Amino acid sequence: MSDCQPAPSVGTFALLPGTMKASKLPGRCGERIMLKKRAAGSGREKRRREGRKAEDMGYPERVVKGFLSLWPFTHLVKKLSPRPPFRRLFAPLVDERVLQVTFIPVAEEIPPPEGTVLPRQALAELIRASSHRFIHNGCICRNREGCRNYPRDIGCIFLGEAAAHLHPSLGHRASVEECLNHVERASRVGLTGMIGRIWFDAASLGVLHRFHRFLVVCFCCDCCCLVRTDMRDTAPEFKSAIRRLESVRVRVGDRCKGCGTCVSSCFVGAVELRGRRAHIEPERCKGCGRCSLLCPNRAVEVEFDARDALFRELLSRVGAAAGVRDVEVRSGERGRG
Repeated sequence: MSDCQPAPSVGTFALLPGTMKASKLPGRCGERIMLKKRAAGSGREKRRREGRKAEDMGYPERVVKGFLSLWPFTHLVKKLSPRPPFRRLFAPLVDERVLQVTFIPVAEEIPPPEGTVLPRQALAELIRASSHRFIHNGCICRNREGCRNYPRDIGCIFLGEAAAHLHPSLGHRASVEECLNHVERASRVGLTGMIGRIWFDAASLGVLHRFHRFLVVCFCCDCCCLVRTDMRDTAPEFKSAIRRLESVRVRVGDRCKGCGTCVSSCFVGAVELRGRRAHIEPERCKGCGRCSLLCPNRAVEVEFDARDALFRELLSRVGAAAGVRDVEVRSGERGRG
């Protein structure tokens, strides 16, 4: 008789098929059945855990690519937005609750006034204090537009709780040091920093339900950026979604020759020539610092408030979305270029 073949009867139990629990079966047979049941239960529990984890994760790359097939419509929306029938229709897309961005002049060529905290340093502190960090595999804008002017592999940094739920096919969780090196590389090639809460990114990446804990740090170029392109002639609501840091000011100095480079380069049309000198309209300027980088005479100056005012302003705007604790700007970071 084999090990799993029970005797006709054991004690008071009738060993008819299906009438006994495995724990009552004699010898190795009962043990084997119990082990099989436990293994099956463990497998089901593992599959349930994996299912819950998958449900909690954002979209994989193949799904994101489907969303990005709508990319050409973003240009059309901006071009149609000033027209009365479309202005009201598109207004919810740029409501401050779902779209709010701020440019941060991170390029290292901008000279630091003594004793100030540069925007790049303030951004570094925000990255250090964020609860989670994720670097995207490449720039969505430059890859969609086929950019030939700037590196396409310098992607966004995502901060906040939602960053922990982005699908690994899109990029990777990153350390503070890796993110800071990413920012430095972007600044060296002259990209413009932008930070904000953008519903389109959250929706296409599959973390819209975590939008209140989702922050995007982009490194933009004039030719491809979803926010910077086609903005001169958009509806006022689109421009209002871009908020200038009050701690950053841009002004034209005495070296101005009236060449008009800043006029043509300003993506919102905030600069005009008056006589033979450029004039920046403060109410329209977004403080990105791009004109300062492009001016051939170095006549456009970017000024920053002293001490940690810039970081505090940045923290008050986006700190909650990035999961930031109340922190101080590191004294070692002040006044460094």
